[in-house]
Amino acid sequence: MSRFDLHPGAPELDAEAIVLEGDGLDDAIIGSTEEGKLVYDHDLLIEAFVAQGMKNEAEAREWIDYNVLPLMGYQAGFVMCYRK
Repeated sequence: MSRFDLHPGAPELDAEAIVLEGDGLDDAIIGSTEEGKLVYDHDLLIEAFVAQGMKNEAEAREWIDYNVLPLMGYQAGFVMCYRK
């Protein structure tokens, strides 16, 4: 059993799914796709990284842009959700 709820159409986490590890990062998971990839909320990731000790939202956003987003690859690994 995983520590997060998967989409009803996804019987398990995809073998290529990327799970971000760290304090509070599970709280940024807002769901999963039918293919078993996790969906992260960008704003919640920023909040989690600030809570981990980054100076401010701008620093967290830059860190995510350079260290997290490249892990997405070509629609592999995970999905990032942005609020309007």
